[in-house]
Amino acid sequence: MKKILLSLALLSVVACTKESLDEVGNQTTLPENQIVGSEELAAKGFLRVKLSQEMASKVLAVQSTRSEEGRSGVGEIDGVLDQIEAQNFRRVVEYDPEWEADFEATGLNRWYCFEFDENSELGRVAKMVAGVQGVERVEMVIDHKYMRVMSEGPAVPLSESDLEGVNPSTRASVAMNDPLFEGQWHFNNMGYTDDKSAVPGADINLVDAWSLCSGENNGTDVVVAVIDEPIYTEHPDLKDNMWCNPQNPEQHGYNFYNKTSKLDWKSSARTQDQYGRIVHIYADHGSHVGGVIAAVNNNGVGVCGVAGGKGKGGNVKLMSCQIMGYSNVNANNNADIDAFVFALKNGAVIAQNSWGFNYDNKLNNWEVIKSEWEAGRFGALQDAIQTFVKSAGTKNPNSPIKGGLVIFAAGNDGHWLKDRICYPAGDQSHGVIAVGAMDWSYLPSFYSNYGTWVDITAPGGDFMSNKSLVLSTILCDDSMSYDDNRKKNTKTYGYGYQAGTSMACPHVSGVAALGLAYAAKIGRQFTTQEYRDLLLSSVYGIDRYFSGVKVPGNGLMLNMADYKGKMGGGCVDALKLLLAIKGTPGICVKTGEEITQDLAPYLGGAHSTIRIKAIESADFAKLGLEGAPKVSGLKWTLNCPKEGMALVQVKAVAGDTEITREIALISRKNVAQNGGLL
Repeated sequence: MKKILLSLALLSVVACTKESLDEVGNQTTLPENQIVGSEELAAKGFLRVKLSQEMASKVLAVQSTRSEEGRSGVGEIDGVLDQIEAQNFRRVVEYDPEWEADFEATGLNRWYCFEFDENSELGRVAKMVAGVQGVERVEMVIDHKYMRVMSEGPAVPLSESDLEGVNPSTRASVAMNDPLFEGQWHFNNMGYTDDKSAVPGADINLVDAWSLCSGENNGTDVVVAVIDEPIYTEHPDLKDNMWCNPQNPEQHGYNFYNKTSKLDWKSSARTQDQYGRIVHIYADHGSHVGGVIAAVNNNGVGVCGVAGGKGKGGNVKLMSCQIMGYSNVNANNNADIDAFVFALKNGAVIAQNSWGFNYDNKLNNWEVIKSEWEAGRFGALQDAIQTFVKSAGTKNPNSPIKGGLVIFAAGNDGHWLKDRICYPAGDQSHGVIAVGAMDWSYLPSFYSNYGTWVDITAPGGDFMSNKSLVLSTILCDDSMSYDDNRKKNTKTYGYGYQAGTSMACPHVSGVAALGLAYAAKIGRQFTTQEYRDLLLSSVYGIDRYFSGVKVPGNGLMLNMADYKGKMGGGCVDALKLLLAIKGTPGICVKTGEEITQDLAPYLGGAHSTIRIKAIESADFAKLGLEGAPKVSGLKWTLNCPKEGMALVQVKAVAGDTEITREIALISRKNVAQNGGLL
């Protein structure tokens, strides 16, 4: 009897749904915001729905007592699922009592997804589901094929000849012993003897920052989730800095693209380059991004990472969250959301995202995605991002940050999109940091998106030559065959160049991770807002270089004035961030030039009666100084023959009390025009 009644109930629900569908089909407009997404760009056979709080609680309560898979357990929903022969129905984030309150706070726990026949008419199914009481929103999800990594072309394997012409740097050799570091201009730009377009100083000011911290601390790991293609976890320059699951040390991330614990870097694709040649694209991107952040420093092998530690790695760990790949299986349409949730629950505090959407040079596609994002029509992803920003690190009492950073590449369409805003990078309302790209002469990279929505800039490279690109780690799995000659030279095997806002983004993520490692080292903790403000203000200005026309060699002519005020506050500066965390002000002077500097701003101002008693430092020799600077009143006069940094203690007297003020004295051959103050 119960079965008969249940069948009659389901038939009633289906009948009502059919009637509702016919009514909706005759309407010219749908309920505002109830059905969202572009059917043209949407994945087939897949929808996400956001339930009301009441319905979500009802479904959760019923499902917790039932073992039936693929259904909600609530008749009014299951009636529709049965009618469309849905193959699966599940909550986007699994119930977890430890995190349920965090999911509840952003509404992420009210999202459900279901799959059905790809040949079904997507819009019609969406209308049916929207007619069910308790469904607040139906989201047609953008097809995975519109997602792309933000690099310009495949990786270019490094050859020994690419390293010729690098100006020698004693600072580099003293800092780290990695043999390819001199080719990483983006970390320490000394210029090139054979290419005058490289301007010394156009880098992230990293070497001096390493004198404070290179990624090591007292044992508190800073986990960076690389949401991307997979990282080659066995790379000799990466494996010591890979995150390990405490319950399974062999697990270094997850393959959300294929929904398996096995990362897939072996798959590849074939495509045509700009000259019509067939080339292979290998899954190098995740490894390249990961290497910029935390390739192992000072291990006598390959390249350096921004926060790679020293010797056997450090405390900045790379978690590989694979959301893209080249296998022929159907992509997981929840891969991006699943990655944010996995990263959150497994201790990541930085989500590094060098991906976005591919518009295929179609302005209409850009307009559709922009309007849908701003209307909240990527709601599940937005809720996942906001959950990470609010809750990452909050369960770890030792975390240097309470909350998370979500950092996105701004995108590579600036040369045709101009300064139009792009998402997800431009989503400041959910706490996203957008990163633009510059070349080795402080100028915007030709491809870089720009606009007032861009928050910060970092080196991404451009195409003056191979060595003007960003050098990092790439695949060197000997079980694979390569057709790009990467195995030809054993000295450079596993290393290569790429360019893009993809490469700029991990510079910012790496500097952010370096700063958090240092904060843990000295016992400081920050809220997300506090640390975000420190990061975005730890820059040097680059707008002063934006004049005339840039001709990148691909037929473009870019008016540099168009970029002024539209590349964020400037280029990220690692040393400035660490000094800000330490609470030490800095004075930057030009190497080899005598300067008289007023120290009054650090000692109470021009009318202060504080008197300088002595100036001391154990680091004067690093700058080539034989002793303390000359002092007259509240001014010092000095000339630093060498580049570097010295932590200086200014001993002074206030009344009858001695005080000490620490100042960082930085000597560089090229000084940004920022008044000399950091």
